[in-house]
Amino acid sequence: MKEINQLAIVDMIAVDRDDDGMFHAYYQILNPPSIEARRSGPSKAAVYTFDVKSTTMGRLMEQTGTVMSRNLYTSHLQCYVISERTARAGLLRMINYLENYKERRTNVYTIVSEDPVSEVISTFTLLDRVPGRNIRLLMDWHARKFGINKLPTRMKDIVEGVPFSRPTILPIVQYSGGGSASVSDRLEDINATKQSLKINGGAVFIKAKMVGKVNDEIKNTYYVLNGYASRKPETFKVKGETVDIEITGIRIKRTWESKDVLRIRMDAHMGIINNEQRQKLTVQNIGEMEQAFNRTYKEKCEEFLSFSVQKNWDMLGIGDMKQGRNRWRDIRVKFEIHSKLNHIGNTITPYE
Repeated sequence: MKEINQLAIVDMIAVDRDDDGMFHAYYQILNPPSIEARRSGPSKAAVYTFDVKSTTMGRLMEQTGTVMSRNLYTSHLQCYVISERTARAGLLRMINYLENYKERRTNVYTIVSEDPVSEVISTFTLLDRVPGRNIRLLMDWHARKFGINKLPTRMKDIVEGVPFSRPTILPIVQYSGGGSASVSDRLEDINATKQSLKINGGAVFIKAKMVGKVNDEIKNTYYVLNGYASRKPETFKVKGETVDIEITGIRIKRTWESKDVLRIRMDAHMGIINNEQRQKLTVQNIGEMEQAFNRTYKEKCEEFLSFSVQKNWDMLGIGDMKQGRNRWRDIRVKFEIHSKLNHIGNTITPYE
């Protein structure tokens, strides 16, 4: 049994591979108060980042012994951060490396970084001062927002998606702001978003290889139409006036009308978040809102399908169904949207 002062408790791991084929690994290590209490001198950092490099992935663990005096302990790992160029080169080699040893984990969140991973993993975060935990909680918050128990964005989800036609989408993390946020004095700055990490858009993976990016709207529609999400905020217009709603109880049903025609039906409830119409909420107006939403979301689904065909990405997983195997682009898809407004707020007449 190992003592805690013999362990380097890993919170987050970032991986990059440069143009010369050299692997760079960044290990973010927790700095527990129980350890700090035994050390002389003050320290404000909750984590420290150690970086090592090697020509092969299998020698990275060995290289950590040259920069830290403790054994790596990954049972509390929060997430992996993968550089975009590494993701575009493919992750099968990395996945095989992780699966070859029982103490390595593939069931944690994985995100792709547009910015250098050295910058992302060296950024202090606020509120949750442990960056890896901060990213995990961000991901959990996104999952709750869509009513998803667990976002399909783990390393093992990439593996499980390899045999299928439908791509896997991983979130993209961005570093906002200029300069470094690697000094703990950053924690004293009241401007929380000046130098911080942000989840924005998604990286599309096919056969464990990144093939492109999508914006948040495409990513969120992917979650809905593939049955992951049970709720989602939406905005549409009724006679030129903006209405913000949350759709809940989303149910997706797929029916084949013929061997060449697939009907996708969505049923959902609506709740008003913001209604800018300057008229009393009547039965007629409620009907107009339901019709406007149904029409608007159907158009969004059709745009999503057009984007999928244009990119040659089977975002609906039609190729994984018996009727669409090896010919998903030839399938005609009809969308049918049915909504019912049943949460209208505290007032039905706007204030003048």
